[in-house]
Parts: sequence; C-alpha cells; structure tokens
Amino acid sequence: MKKDAPVIAQRIADQLFHDHQLEPLVSDKFSRQEFEFALAHSATPVWVADSNGRFRGHLYGATLDDPLHRRQSWTGPDGYSYESEDVLDKLCQWAYHEWREQGSTAHLVWALAGNGTQDWVDRGYHIASVRGALALVERFDVAWGDGQVLRRATTNDLMTAVAFDALIDGAQGSPIGSQSPAQREANRGDLVELLEDPDCHYYLLDIDGTPAAQCITFAMPPLRGNFEHTVYVGSLAVVEEFRRQGIATRLLHEVMNDAIGEGFGYAEVRWHIDNDAATQLWSAMGFRPTYVQLRRSLD
Repeated sequence: MKKDAPVIAQRIADQLFHDHQLEPLVSDKFSRQEFEFALAHSATPVWVADSNGRFRGHLYGATLDDPLHRRQSWTGPDGYSYESEDVLDKLCQWAYHEWREQGSTAHLVWALAGNGTQDWVDRGYHIASVRGALALVERFDVAWGDGQVLRRATTNDLMTAVAFDALIDGAQGSPIGSQSPAQREANRGDLVELLEDPDCHYYLLDIDGTPAAQCITFAMPPLRGNFEHTVYVGSLAVVEEFRRQGIATRLLHEVMNDAIGEGFGYAEVRWHIDNDAATQLWSAMGFRPTYVQLRRSLD
C-alpha cells in the first residue's frame, strides 16, 4: 500500500481537477502529502488493480454500523479510480467479498453529479441522496410579519426539536413509530448535543408563540470536494399548516445572511432523491448538485 500511495494521490488530484472543471462548486484543493501519509498508514484495506506493474485503479471504503440499515461500507470521492469498466468490476468483486465478510449489507459511494454516476448505475446502484452547494455572495432582504419571531433554540426546546425530527423522518420516508426505542433515544441524545453546541446554530421560528419552522447550521469539517469556510444548512422543516407561505425561503435567507456575516463563502445542503419538495426548494434557492450518493445492496 505504501508504494501505491503516491500514484493514488496523483489520480485523485487529477480527478478533483477534472471535476472542478465540470462543476466549479466542487473544490479541487487537495494536499497530496497529507493524503499520501493517511493512505499509507490506513488500517482500511485498499484494493489496487495493476497490469504488469502499471497502476490501473483503486477502491476502498470504511465499513461502519448504521442505526437504520445495519452495517454498510462507505466510499468517498477520493476512494476510487479506474481506467476502464473492467477494472472497476474487478475492484468491486474483491471489495464486495471483503465487505460481506465484515457483515456489510450495502455499499454507498459518492460520485460527481450528472457526470460520474452512469458506471455505478450500470452496476446496480441507485441514487439515494444529493449534495448541493451555493456560493454565498450577496445578502438578502428579509421582512418578517407580525407575530413571527426567529430565535435560537435552547435545551428547553427539546420536545419541539423531537417533533420536528419526526416530521423530517416522515418526509424522508421513515414512518413515525418505525424506529426502535434505542434509535429514538439515540436521536434525542443527538438533538441535545446540537442544542448545547455553541458552534451550532439551531434556528426556531415561532408564529404567535407556536413553533412553525426550524433550520440548523454549523461549519462543515474538511471534506473532499468542499471549499474551506463552508456552512452546512440542514434539518429544515415547516409545520404543515404554515407551508406555502414563503416561510422556508425567508428562513433560509436569514440563515445565509448570518453565514455571510460570520465569514462563510459557501453553503452545502443534502437531501434524499425521493424528497420532491426538497429538490424543488433547494434548486429554487440556487443550490446546484455537486455529488450524489449511490447505494447498492450487498445482501
């Protein structure tokens, strides 16, 4: 593995540059030295295809426990390269065997939206979710009506946060009551951490004292394909009786104004591909898909 790290790093650098040319919202910033060191010292198996000593491709993925889907193997944009579909097939064959041995039930891979998905689709993968990005340039004019108050949530709002969390799960295809008690308790713990985290902005919109909408933001950690100073915008939800009144748009404009004021230059969102409302909203807000996550069952 150590001897292959430099050539893999070069392939990823070339791939990111290519992706950036196709979609400028994908960052091509890449530290080859740091990546080579991490790859050379990684405990995660990396499969390499070569022909008479000539490098032809690589594949790796981390196998992790998922609370909803059991164990799954995850591959990021830097986790694969291949010169031909035959090479990809061989790499997948080796990796699937190892991942199944580890108890993995599915493989998920991030690919460039629109231009990097077809080879995966041809192999039985389907698009599950989307990463979208937006450059933050100009501030928005926002006017709230009488009785509409935007504030930061606290731990006193935990039950409201739990109710919004269930609303989001329903929109993403997870019926209320489908989670186990352990999963619900874990989700409550995650919400408490978000409410207590000083680096997380948990927005709540009250209308005449009633919680009507929410949104959460925090600084994105370093992630392949992302620019520095990117804010993550997520967990957007509007109570049904307050929908179709422009509330989501005004809330997001307020959120992005805050992000600009804090020095963020980009925003990222994620949504499930089968959530039509989210697809329409984020597109209308100017977000463009950068990567899509594809999934294939290994059962």
